Parts: sequence; C-alpha cells; structure tokens
Amino acid sequence: MSLSKPFLNIFLALHRFYSLFTDLAEIWGSYPFREIIERARKGVDAIYPADVLKPSIMLLKGANIYKQPTRYATLDELLLLPPAFTPLRLKKMSELLREPIFSDVDLRHNLGGFNVNMPVMVASMGSVQVANKISLEVARGAARMGIPMGIGENVATMWGYSRRIRSGQPCFKERVMTYLENLDGNVGGLTIQQSVEDAYNELWNKVYSDPDIEPFIEKGLIGFEIKIGQGSKPGLGGEVRLSREEAERLRDKYHLSEDPQNTLRDSIERHSAPGTFVPEILRGMIRMMRNNYPRCRVWVKLGPFRDLPEVLDVLTSEGVDAVWIDGREGGTGMSPYASMRHLGLPLIAALCSISRQLESRTGSTSFIVSGRLYDGGHLVKCLCLGLDGVAFGRPIAVSAWVAGARGVENYLRTVELEAKMLISALGKYRVQDLSREDLGCLDRDIAERLGVRYVYA
Repeated sequence: MSLSKPFLNIFLALHRFYSLFTDLAEIWGSYPFREIIERARKGVDAIYPADVLKPSIMLLKGANIYKQPTRYATLDELLLLPPAFTPLRLKKMSELLREPIFSDVDLRHNLGGFNVNMPVMVASMGSVQVANKISLEVARGAARMGIPMGIGENVATMWGYSRRIRSGQPCFKERVMTYLENLDGNVGGLTIQQSVEDAYNELWNKVYSDPDIEPFIEKGLIGFEIKIGQGSKPGLGGEVRLSREEAERLRDKYHLSEDPQNTLRDSIERHSAPGTFVPEILRGMIRMMRNNYPRCRVWVKLGPFRDLPEVLDVLTSEGVDAVWIDGREGGTGMSPYASMRHLGLPLIAALCSISRQLESRTGSTSFIVSGRLYDGGHLVKCLCLGLDGVAFGRPIAVSAWVAGARGVENYLRTVELEAKMLISALGKYRVQDLSREDLGCLDRDIAERLGVRYVYA
C-alpha cells in the first residue's frame, strides 16, 4: 500500500530533520563547541574547574579521568601473579605452627624515616578552601591509622599560622597539632611543604622553633618537604580562586590575575611561584635543610617530569629521606584544564622512566608514588615494583567529606584488608618480600621497560 502524499511529505520532512540532527550531533561530538562557547562567554573563568569551592569538584579532579576514557596505560596493565609453590608460606607456617592466613601479613614499614602501620600516606593537601575545610578530619583519621600525612604549601600564608583568619577555615597549626595529638606513640609522621611565598614568612623556621611542635621534632616525627612539582600541574605553582576581599588581603604576597580593586569579577585567581631549580640549587637547598633543621626528615615531591632519572640521581646521592613522584593523573588544587590535559607523564610512564633506579637501589631513600591510586591492588603492585609506598589524595578527601575522620579510617581499612589478601595470595607475608616476580603485564613494551613478565609470552 502506497503512502498518501501528505503522509509522504511528513515522512520526508522527519527524515530530513533526523539527518540534520545526526549530522549536528556528529559534528558536535567531534569538535569542542561547548568548550569554545564557554570560553567566549566566561573568559578566563572557563579554563578552570567550574566551582572549586564545591566538594563535588574534588570527585572530578585529576586529568578529567571521569569525563573521558583514559588515553594512556595505567596500573591496570599490571596483574599480580600468584604461584602454586609458596616456600615463604611454608616458612610462615613453621613460625606460627599453623596454616597462615591473610591476616598474618605484616604491613608495617619505614616510609621516609617514619615508622608506619602500612606503606600509605595522605598526600599533601594545600590551601584550597575545600581541602582546608576538611583538613582536621583528615588529620584525625590518618593519625589514628598510623600513616604519615603531608600539609601542602600556602596554608599558613593564606589561613594563618596559629590563629584563624576566617572562622570556618582551620589555620596551619590546627592541622599540625590535630594530627600530632592523635598519634599513637611514634607511629606516623608529618611532612610540611614550604612554597616560595611561605619562605618569605619563614614557615620552616617558625615550625622548628615552635615549643608546641618541639617534642614531636625531638621524636623524629616531623619532615620538611621541598615541592618541585605535582601531578596535574608540573611546572606550575599553586592556583587558587579568591574572593575580592581575600585577594586584597594577599595582594602583597602573591601574583593575582588582576587588581582586586579594579575588577567586576566576584573572584580572582591567585598564582604562586613554582620555584626555580637546577642541580646545584637543589643540592644546596638539601644541604641547607640538613644544616638548619638537622632533626627533621627531608622529603622531596616531584611532578611527572621528563628528566625524572636525572633528578633522582641528585636526590639519592644527597641521601634525602623520601622522594615522592606524582603522576599526571594526580589532580591538585585548582588545576587549569589545559595542564590536566597536556602536561606531564602518566604514572606508569614515569615508573618506566625510573625503572633503572628502582631496580638498582642503594641507600635508604624511600620512593613513593601517587596519581589515580585508590585501592589495595594499586598499593601491592607498586610495592612489587620496588617502591616503598603510595600516597592517596582524592580518595582521602572524598572519604572525609562523606563521613569525616571515621570515613577516612574506614577507607584506609579497606585498602589495608585488600593489600593483606593480595600479598597473602602471592605466598608472602612481609612488604620486603614482594618483588617483580609477582607481577605480569598485558603490554609487551611496558613489561620490557618495567622488567616484569609479559603474560602472553
């Protein structure tokens, strides 16, 4: 039966509309029209996350990992390969006089000079309002679990050293003392970053001479951390959006995107200097720290730089206590979208670039990594590669927003349980027993670079 002419015209019109709609959808999907429109409407505001004051942004940071498929290999390329023959399980059985189970795994370790209950640390969270607001809950949870915590740059300069500048935002010393006073004995440790702007206020000098912190320095529970870079912003300094009032207060300490007295915008970007390094400057800084603060650990945080091997050679020769490498997946502060998309090595590429140093390690320097790590499997894989531990940032922040200090503890206990189960499955019961023999890789090239088994060989 043929269609009448009116129905045929309607059908053809609908078909043309459908064709136009699908063509537009295809064009829209293959070209970033939405982003360009946002830039045209909002100007500079469009290159930063929409609202860094909202907790939900903490869930989305880190190279846009939830907005688009990952374009590069991750630790998911690695598999843990348990053996059938387990001589170390037999040895453990002879010690216990019974069959060992996963709860017999001992995760205690030394991380950058600190004794820890498991080789995990809380990544250094800085002065961004969202991170600072939950910082006391994070401190309580981390301390009770006996793992180290970092305090990021610019906290004291923005929010005050020992007194709050804003009632709802903890000051620097509150974060320090909340962590230290919740520690159980000498297990754990606190590292403190000092930015260029913090150095103008002599932050490390204040900490080192503070009578309230002195007993913990004497116990070896304090470290000072040089920050050379961070995951999603390698080569850039700290970025924070301020109200006009806050920008006016801090205008003499930071570079601001515009004059707070001559703008119609409600908020203004605050930029801090990334610091300038060459091998001689870095060596001199480490030696100065050893001389001026002999009772504090020396830590260094690196971004995913192309010259990681050369930097590590300098740091290990100087005998720093810990080197922490943050892959480009690690989202921090108010990272511009451009830096999250285009700057730095993915974590697994960074691990490939330092494989030689991991395999032929000497000395006592701890190696730590971070960047899209969030469970016990990630921890165990890193330990098998010869690393000493991992740092968690976003998972800790999310846990604190969800359920405070108890949420942080609950989250860390899940990581602890998973790690023990997986290590036990490998027939091992100490962190020190893990090695590359326990790993396989799904990618032949990555397997070769990391020195692990290619699973299809």
